[in-house]
Amino acid sequence: MLFRRISAHLKRQDWFAVGLDLLIVVVGIYIGLQVDAWNSIRQDRVVEREYLERLLVDMEESLEAQRDSKSQFDASIAATNYIGQIQRAGTFENVDEDRLILGLNSVGWVIPPVSNMVTIRELQSTGNIALIQDVSIRMAIGQFERSFAILEFSALQALEFMSAAAPEFMAWSYLEPKIKGEHDSVTEAEDDSYGYVQRYDMERILKNPDAAKITSWVSGWGAYHASVMAQHHEDTIVFRDLLRERLEQ
Repeated sequence: MLFRRISAHLKRQDWFAVGLDLLIVVVGIYIGLQVDAWNSIRQDRVVEREYLERLLVDMEESLEAQRDSKSQFDASIAATNYIGQIQRAGTFENVDEDRLILGLNSVGWVIPPVSNMVTIRELQSTGNIALIQDVSIRMAIGQFERSFAILEFSALQALEFMSAAAPEFMAWSYLEPKIKGEHDSVTEAEDDSYGYVQRYDMERILKNPDAAKITSWVSGWGAYHASVMAQHHEDTIVFRDLLRERLEQ
């Protein structure tokens, strides 16, 4: 309809009417583009909030998993230290066998990072990190990623160190089937009819002159990794609290 009007004005050479019609077209296009831009911005803010809410859920889940991991790893280090106590005492008198077995099984075992990185990885891989307008949030994401990378590196270092020391422990301990000939893989189960029992060489645990030193080294490296875990836990709390603050605004 508008183009027919413009064509009619051109035939009459009514340049004022032509200019007015063209102005209407331009203004209409501009308003349309602005509406699209406003809608796009509004949609970006909706998606941004969804990402912030997902990040908050990830951090809450991470904190819960980290607390469980810390509890398990602390128990592992304590059990390893118990082996050292036995070695220094030079006797198995009144030994707590459950703590001893836990200590033997703990050598070479390192808690890996358990933080939920799903949303952060998605933001980075898709480029949607640009949707996060808050500079402090983007910086916090970067800081959290660095903290996670440090924890990953610490876990690898601890695993390599403990694996190197593990043969001194593994020679003291082995698993044998509860029902011989029925199991091929090393597993443990609550059901007494299935699984393995723990055996260990008490004599070697006490007589190896370097055993107590090795135990101390393993325990010390575990304690260092536990401190890195604790720092990452604090970093997670800081990030969680910042997300809460922004979402409450």
